[in-house]
Amino acid sequence: MSKLVAFSIAILLFSCQGTSKKSLPSTIPDTTGTTVTAEIKDLVQSDSHSFKVEIEKITAAQLDSAMAYAKPKQPIVKITDFEVVQKKLSGIVDFRVEDGYLGIKRINFRNGTNSGDKEEFEEYAFVAYFPDEDILLCEGGHTTDISFDLGTGQETYEVGNPDLATISPNGKYRLNKVFEGQECFFHFIQKKERNKFRKVLDLSEAFEKKTNKWLCVTGKEFWTDDVTLYLGLVTQYKEDGNEYDYYKIKIIDR
Repeated sequence: MSKLVAFSIAILLFSCQGTSKKSLPSTIPDTTGTTVTAEIKDLVQSDSHSFKVEIEKITAAQLDSAMAYAKPKQPIVKITDFEVVQKKLSGIVDFRVEDGYLGIKRINFRNGTNSGDKEEFEEYAFVAYFPDEDILLCEGGHTTDISFDLGTGQETYEVGNPDLATISPNGKYRLNKVFEGQECFFHFIQKKERNKFRKVLDLSEAFEKKTNKWLCVTGKEFWTDDVTLYLGLVTQYKEDGNEYDYYKIKIIDR
């Protein structure tokens, strides 16, 4: 009887081991497309959402046709006057007056945190304050963009430069940029939530990964609706007009 029980247990253990091996996930092959003219996709996770971007190379004629549906850019409110901004941000930003520019010593963010006394602040010069977004824009070494959200404490690569942003018609998304020096810009997509634009997609990384091209300098950016962006990538500088490659970029928020 004991031999029969032992034999039954052995069969059961073997059966369980076989089942566990079958349940292991198999390797999923990489099926990402590599042809620039095809639809190119990238996924970025953000909280409980994923933002999928489809990038399609188009012709100049297709861009011109789409431009008929472009919405005009709305002007953005900004303060550039040294005296006005010092009064406006008294207690929030500790400025230092220098010969010909306004420097930054320290930032006391509205959420209770502060920047501390950072050595790199010695290179920063005030450029503009955007009151509607509570964003401080400065210029760093090599004329790079440096920005701060004075409410949240977020910095440049989350905040961007509102002066360079292109907003979708109903303000759902925007293309934002940061000048990194050496004539190139960092590009990313922000989504407006709770009256704040927040970064949801690193467009520079996704674009380079899928097209093998560096998204360095762009122009002719516009949206035709809240999820469809068009832009031209400068491929060659010329005195009589730059040469471009044109792209249609669609955002899918699911």
